[in-house]
Amino acid sequence: MNTDSRLRTNRIDIRKYLTALFILALLISSSAVAQQSESKRPLTHNDYDGWRAIQGQSLSRDGKFVVYALVPQDGDGEVVVRNLATGAEWRHTRGAQPVNPPQRSPEAEPAAGPPPFGGRPVFTADSRFVAFQIQPAKAETEKAKKEKKKPEEMPKNAMGIMDLRTGEVTRIDRVKSFQVPEEGAGVMAYLLETKPEEKKPDDKKPDAASAPPANRTRRDNKKKEYGSDLVLRILTDKSERTFSDVLEYTISKDARNVAFTVSSRKEETNGAYAVAAASTDAPVALLMGKGKYSKLSWDDKQTQLAFLSDRDDAASVQPRPKLYLWDRKSAAAAELVSTATPNFRANYVISDKGQINFSLDGGRVFFGVAPTVEPEKDETEDAPADDKVSVDLWHWKDDYIQPMQKVRAEQERNRSYRAVFHIGDKKYVQLGDETMPGVNPASDGRWALGSDDRPYRILVGYDDDANAADVFILNTADGSRKPIMKKHSRGFTWSPAGRYALFYDGKDWNTLSIPDGKVVNLTRNLGVKFWRENHDSPSTPPSYGSAGWTSDDKYVLLYDQYDIWQIAPDGSGAKNLTDGAGRKEKIQFRYVKLDPQEKGIDSTKPLLLRAENEWTRDSGFYRDKIDGGMPEKLMMAAKSFSPPSKAKDADVYLLTASTFNEFPDLLVTSPSFKELKKVSDANPQKAQLRWGNSELVRFKNLDGVPLSAMLIKPPNFDPNKKYPMMVYIYETLSENVHRFVDPRPGHSINPAFYASNGYLVLEPDIVYTIGHPGQSALNCVLPAIQSVVDKGFVDEKAIGIQGHSWGGYQIAYMITQTTRFKAASAGAPVANMTSAYSGIRWGTGLPRQFQYEHTQSRIGGNLWEAPMLYLENSPVFKANRVQTPLLMIHNDADDAVPWYQGIEYYLALRRLGKEAYLFTYNGEPHGLRKRQNQKDYTMRLQQFFDHFLKGAPAPEWMVKGIPYLQKDKEKEKYKTSADMKERAGK
Repeated sequence: MNTDSRLRTNRIDIRKYLTALFILALLISSSAVAQQSESKRPLTHNDYDGWRAIQGQSLSRDGKFVVYALVPQDGDGEVVVRNLATGAEWRHTRGAQPVNPPQRSPEAEPAAGPPPFGGRPVFTADSRFVAFQIQPAKAETEKAKKEKKKPEEMPKNAMGIMDLRTGEVTRIDRVKSFQVPEEGAGVMAYLLETKPEEKKPDDKKPDAASAPPANRTRRDNKKKEYGSDLVLRILTDKSERTFSDVLEYTISKDARNVAFTVSSRKEETNGAYAVAAASTDAPVALLMGKGKYSKLSWDDKQTQLAFLSDRDDAASVQPRPKLYLWDRKSAAAAELVSTATPNFRANYVISDKGQINFSLDGGRVFFGVAPTVEPEKDETEDAPADDKVSVDLWHWKDDYIQPMQKVRAEQERNRSYRAVFHIGDKKYVQLGDETMPGVNPASDGRWALGSDDRPYRILVGYDDDANAADVFILNTADGSRKPIMKKHSRGFTWSPAGRYALFYDGKDWNTLSIPDGKVVNLTRNLGVKFWRENHDSPSTPPSYGSAGWTSDDKYVLLYDQYDIWQIAPDGSGAKNLTDGAGRKEKIQFRYVKLDPQEKGIDSTKPLLLRAENEWTRDSGFYRDKIDGGMPEKLMMAAKSFSPPSKAKDADVYLLTASTFNEFPDLLVTSPSFKELKKVSDANPQKAQLRWGNSELVRFKNLDGVPLSAMLIKPPNFDPNKKYPMMVYIYETLSENVHRFVDPRPGHSINPAFYASNGYLVLEPDIVYTIGHPGQSALNCVLPAIQSVVDKGFVDEKAIGIQGHSWGGYQIAYMITQTTRFKAASAGAPVANMTSAYSGIRWGTGLPRQFQYEHTQSRIGGNLWEAPMLYLENSPVFKANRVQTPLLMIHNDADDAVPWYQGIEYYLALRRLGKEAYLFTYNGEPHGLRKRQNQKDYTMRLQQFFDHFLKGAPAPEWMVKGIPYLQKDKEKEKYKTSADMKERAGK
């Protein structure tokens, strides 16, 4: 063999050897990955309580520290402070927030995630300290509940003050609230809870004859509120000063002054006071004497402070407050407005329910007034309780129907109308009244926009322009009104200098010039649409929105579907600020407001834009400039990035990034976004859990419309296996493909939980044809399912579907039309559109008619115009066709979809011998709020689908039901957390 042959043979042998090594490495790697994956476990119901959210995050002004709270779903949380340069962290327990906080309850999905963090941590202006709220430990609160402690005896919040040089925390107990000055440093103020021993009953209670009448202008008939200790703390040396009986307080931005009001049992010491924060001087009485002092309000420059007091009328049954003003250069406050002020209307009083606001230059102060209301004698007040009449009259000419009046009763009692006092001219002007309930002043206070909605109130509940009002320009110098437009149903945005007001007319953006009232259409001729083109309900489409005004009033920045436009408010010019790059690349650009106190966009500085690809849902950031060139790409990735916040005095940005399997931990970066540094690890336990992955699936509905669906695959997905599949629906959901879903209980399936436990989860987009919402859903959902089935890894005999509210309705309809699903669950569904049409949304008091005619239900006409469409889309009339086992939840206190809708469907299915289950959680509204109920239903939902889609044994409640007489035993059976966890593991 020659030399060349030997070399070729050696090279072949080497290649074979290297190939063998590579294959071996792959096998070892695959084995290691498989072993690592096998060591992970699926999510269980036990994992919910300890899963933590990040809340209250912020950067110190110098960008050197980040603070945030780690809040578990149920249990004690902690506050974390991190030094961004060194990575050092300090942590402090912050207790547990309420497990069952109030949530919104519209006929839509409830807000995802835990409630906002109460008492957001605050850095001092010099970045030396951070103050934060410490809530009571869960065990402490539970113990007090078991002992049936009175509210005033329950555990109270504390405050922690951390020294950022050492991490040392000073704890101060029973802190009701605290304030840290925005600009000045070295001092803070906090108000303590009233000590239990200080709580004494009033010495004298008014008898029935002398009790003040119930109307909006009287002093509150509740027990008088007394103040507690206010403490000023010098942070550097920890020295403190205490002031007694303080009810309200405010510390100036520059930290030089603290103003406070006193409400004491020694009424002669009541008053409004100011004290130099860093001195030992005694407080200065701005005004004092018997009476109530309230509504401390600074102007923008914090040179003036306004407040209300009824000192001069304190002895009256209905005291009449006056408006006072304190100039920080003065020794005392001066009276500005009273009922004796020239031009003050007869039978009106200054209201302590209205807000006090200054114009930007501090030259005008706006406040609320209200008409006096003479008490009406109750003819039955002396009659026995059983003999008193309690009746509601639903009058056909009422502005608002009785349920709306009931919901808004407190708001109406507290209603006030805007007035203004011109400080330099010493002139009072009444702006609003019963004929002009809405007044919106410009920032300079010279002009205002007034609105009168009275002619259109009766339209609420069924007209597309139900929120309409007639609009006027108000001259605040004399109160004169100039009518501008009739039946306008959208709001206005003032330009920073008050020269223009921007509004959307349902198709285009317009400006209203002030004071001549000239209207200019800004977008009609720009060749693109500024209304949402995918709007598919029978109502006026909303706009894509606005980024706001430049600070010099030169431009307003408006959004089309993709790009941002800079447009002169007089219509003289328009430029596509992003140069059409958004439309070309199908990227949506949106302005990121880095300064939360920004009053206008600085046109001399670069703009940070958040970008999102409409097709892939990748997101990232670009930089652009007004009157500049093409936008500059900073970064894009297959993730969902949150809009960042910025350190006030440093180029440090704080944001999050998520995918379906990547939790949105905190990241810090520079303005270049070249490096994203992870600075939190909220849920390290996730590394031990099996987690799914999401991707987009493309399909066409039966009308040929291209659509997307989010498909979530279980961990270690094997395309050669057959998987059960859960379908979850609402409207469009594919935009959430990069959204991380916390494992948590609730009234709907949790995609993370189901994927972790071996299910495919499909969330398809649905588009609608007006008049046929039920069929539209069917036309989208079935093709979406088929597009995944065609891939070969779906067990077609194990497909389930679940949705709540609007999703529940669509499921209730679809199972009358198809047998595609092995099992279905519909939460709070509308079953009968004819009876639901004239129902009430009890949470708001609104008639439900508008929903069917103009919004989500998409019928497009009233019951008398389109009766057959209401019948066609009502699943109860086709209940005889149902062959799918159905699990429903509909609660007896549902404040959006009437409970009887679930009952109608259940009774129809029951009579027809169909397999149907209806859970009603007593006292619960549209969605479950109590955590024990969320956990209970979440487990029952899983048991239901595991039985039909995985062949698991039917749980006892499916076999035997829960007879009413066994109800309390069922509660007792699962009442403790330990019992729930044990049950979850079975």
